[in-house]
Amino acid sequence: MQTPDMYQKLLEETKEYVQTRYDLLRIEFVEKASKIVAFFLLAFVIIGFLLGAFVYLSLALVIWLSTIFESLIVASLFVGGVLALFGGLVYSLRESLFVNPIIKQMSKIMFSQKPNENDQ
Repeated sequence: MQTPDMYQKLLEETKEYVQTRYDLLRIEFVEKASKIVAFFLLAFVIIGFLLGAFVYLSLALVIWLSTIFESLIVASLFVGGVLALFGGLVYSLRESLFVNPIIKQMSKIMFSQKPNENDQ
């Protein structure tokens, strides 16, 4: 009878299937990890450029206001106060501005499903 050969063949095919699924999971993990790293890298680069522009624009505003107030110290304090108020506003809105969008983007990356070829 061919029963032992059938079991042996079934065992080999099961091992191949498990190995293929394991390889697929590894590839999906690498893809998702790459997307997450790219997301944070892009965010850091954009934040860096925005921070640089913010510093230069703040200095230009201080210099311009110093001609109006006729004092560099008063202009610096004025800009510093406005920036402190803006910073407090951003801090109070940090959940809706930063945390929730980051969580949404990470869950979108982690739980995205590719359409199965078998489902079509």
